[in-house]
Amino acid sequence: TDATKRFPEMDEEGNDVAVIFGTSLALMVNGMADKALAAAICHAVNRWLVEEYIAPDPKRLKGVGLIPVQDPHLAVKELEYLARQPSIVTAMLPTNVYGINLGHRMFDSVYAAAQEIGMPLSVHPQTEHDGQYGVWGVMGAGSERMEKYSYVHMTSFPFECMIALMHMTGEGVFDRYPKLKVGFMEGACGWVPFWAERLDEHFEKLRPQWPLCQRKPSEIIRSSQVCFTCEPEETILPYVLDTIGITQVMYASDYRHWDSEFPESVRKLTSIPGLSEEQKRHVLGENALKWFGLKPEDLPMG
Repeated sequence: TDATKRFPEMDEEGNDVAVIFGTSLALMVNGMADKALAAAICHAVNRWLVEEYIAPDPKRLKGVGLIPVQDPHLAVKELEYLARQPSIVTAMLPTNVYGINLGHRMFDSVYAAAQEIGMPLSVHPQTEHDGQYGVWGVMGAGSERMEKYSYVHMTSFPFECMIALMHMTGEGVFDRYPKLKVGFMEGACGWVPFWAERLDEHFEKLRPQWPLCQRKPSEIIRSSQVCFTCEPEETILPYVLDTIGITQVMYASDYRHWDSEFPESVRKLTSIPGLSEEQKRHVLGENALKWFGLKPEDLPMG
């Protein structure tokens, strides 16, 4: 609740700027059944984020806004509010809403608004393991078959990102909205080359089932419309960058979760064997600057 307490730890880890994803309520709000309440909570959290939490240093802290995706009309309204806040650089998407995947046409107005505004969207998975779609309506893939939190956590993050990317690609979201930018966050990136090949195979061999997708999925994955974040322990990162492109992956600290590498995440990433200096430069800064549209005047010390 006090942003100033994170600054010394950002310095310790080597983070100049933090793009802040909320947890707990932020990950639950898109599963709420009461749409008006969800919208009210999103707006309250966004106001608090802008007016209180980020206020001590909006050059070092950048916010991720919440939108009530279960009500696309209200989500668009909140996106328009977020677009007027210079310290907000992206808006969060769940991986699904009560089992409705992100390629569904019900979300088209949200994608159209994000494209028009020029704000990237950030798909963020979560763990949920209680009931058909969880207490909060967003359940991780395979969770109903898992008896331990460890298994739920291990599978839900990459699997949900994989499904979201597949469905948005297959249902033509990136072709209908050619300037839309969507990041797939905190699901690692080692799976992306494999998934790109598999998506291409199904696109080519089952083409009648992909009528809305106008490009090879791997082409979309390598484009400026899509990005991913990596984990500092992903030793396969150099191969991923060589395969899908040096501009497609950004560093994420996962500060201050139980599974983060704080305060060693930057050191661990830069120590990955075979990672070139150019790749480090892109992953640790240049890709995020471009993706979030940050300019020198938006950053500490210019």
